[in-house]
Amino acid sequence: MRRRYKKNVIYVITAVMLLAASWDARASQTGDKLKDAGKKIDELQQQKENAKDKVGSLQKEQTNLKGELAEFNGQLSDVSARINDLEAQMKEKRAAIEEASQNLSDTEALRAEQYERMKLRIQYIYENGGADFAAVLLNSSSLADFLNRAEYVEEINRYDRQMLHNYEETCKQIAEKKQHLQTEEEELAAMQQDLEQKEDEVKSLIAKTQQGILAKQNEISDAQKEVEEYDAQIAKMKAYEEELERKKAEEARRQAAERKRIAEQKKKEEEQGKKPGGEQSQNQGGGSVTANASDLAMLAALVECEAGGESYEGQWAVASVVVNRVRSGSFPNTVSGVIYQGGQFTPVASGRFAVVLAKGAAASCTQAARAALSGSTNVNFLYFCRASSGVEGTVIGNHVFY
Repeated sequence: MRRRYKKNVIYVITAVMLLAASWDARASQTGDKLKDAGKKIDELQQQKENAKDKVGSLQKEQTNLKGELAEFNGQLSDVSARINDLEAQMKEKRAAIEEASQNLSDTEALRAEQYERMKLRIQYIYENGGADFAAVLLNSSSLADFLNRAEYVEEINRYDRQMLHNYEETCKQIAEKKQHLQTEEEELAAMQQDLEQKEDEVKSLIAKTQQGILAKQNEISDAQKEVEEYDAQIAKMKAYEEELERKKAEEARRQAAERKRIAEQKKKEEEQGKKPGGEQSQNQGGGSVTANASDLAMLAALVECEAGGESYEGQWAVASVVVNRVRSGSFPNTVSGVIYQGGQFTPVASGRFAVVLAKGAAASCTQAARAALSGSTNVNFLYFCRASSGVEGTVIGNHVFY
């Protein structure tokens, strides 16, 4: 009987070893796929962030171009106003030049008329000087009258000369004024030409800047499409990861059922063999778990990776699962052993766990980890996965615990 019992025990141990090897192989395959999926998601997330940074950079460049465009439009408005002002000044100058030309023409005509009259009088006196003088002498009533008449003739000659001189001075002044106005008009025309050239330059810059803004908008649209494509790829990979999580959960559930069956069979064999000392049961009781500061940091980092965005209850439940595994006897009996066990926790395989561990976990995650390690757990389960995987169990936040 004793020999038969030993034989059955050997069969049970062999079956457990073979089953464990099969489980480990399947778990390793699923774990590798989860690891690859996690890495791919991280890569896509980084590429998405790079694309978003590119969008932000392009939008900043576009904003700068819009600022330049506003400045150029302001310059164009100023130049156009100055051109309009110059055109008004030139119009006034042309009117003044026309008026000066007319005045000059009228004055020159008067000067010519006065000059002709003076010439006629001089010619008359020259040709008829003797007779005129005799007539003046004979017709004079006295010497005084004669002198008065002679002086009158001289006054007329002086008046003619003075008028001619005045006309000439007036013509000179008008001509100088006209020349001055023409010079000012030429200066205004040169200024207008410079401003029109500046206007053309500003218009060219505006056109170029508008093209730049349009080009940046096209680049922004392309970059935003790239972000959307990464979102689609990430969603697809997350769906694939969820499917792997579901598969992993189903495998874990089958493993748990098989372990239970083997344990029951082993217990039955022990009872049949009437092993002295009775059944040696595994300790799955409560109480605190032996852990140091390093274990606390690792557990808190894992909680943040798995449930950083969850409620405190969800974070506490993740920490409880790890502690439950340490206690169970079916998993490694240390916190680090459970966390680093192959094919169990995706963040460990993907590298996200190491990043969080290096920087330190959030306060709530550390609090949840400390509570679980001290023996205070809010679930008695050994597994959890995403609630969207379809696995039955207790749902807390985005996870289902079973």
